[in-house]
Amino acid sequence: MSRRLAVLVVLLSLLSNGQAQVLLQQRQPSLTKRTSSTAVIDCKVEGIDDFQDAYIHWYRHIPSRAPERLLYRMFYISTGTTAVDEIFQGRTYTIERVSRQKICTLTIKNIAPDVAATYYCAYWDSHYSRNPAITSTNTPSVAQPQTV
Repeated sequence: MSRRLAVLVVLLSLLSNGQAQVLLQQRQPSLTKRTSSTAVIDCKVEGIDDFQDAYIHWYRHIPSRAPERLLYRMFYISTGTTAVDEIFQGRTYTIERVSRQKICTLTIKNIAPDVAATYYCAYWDSHYSRNPAITSTNTPSVAQPQTV
């Protein structure tokens, strides 16, 4: 019995890799906006000691399609560099951060019907060669405007 417990402790240690759990929370479960308006989605980050060096990614998922990464923000050395994936160049997606509150905000300007999707924030730890983990709760989606 004690040998099984020792093996379990070792496995859990390897899985956690000595890191605290990172939690990303998107508080709005749903967001509906009119065409040509602006949508703002917040992602509250917990469990990252140095938010200044965090890589925060934003993905969108359109039903019946694979999720796509929109852009990510590298907060390396307080430069706040934003990288936009090539297919989204010229679109009106921007990221901002509130360091003190550890919030990363995705803004979608000039909304068009083709941006109706579910949006996810994700965190990638640049110190390890691991894939990004999407650990979000209450993932908001931007719904296509309804014509009345």
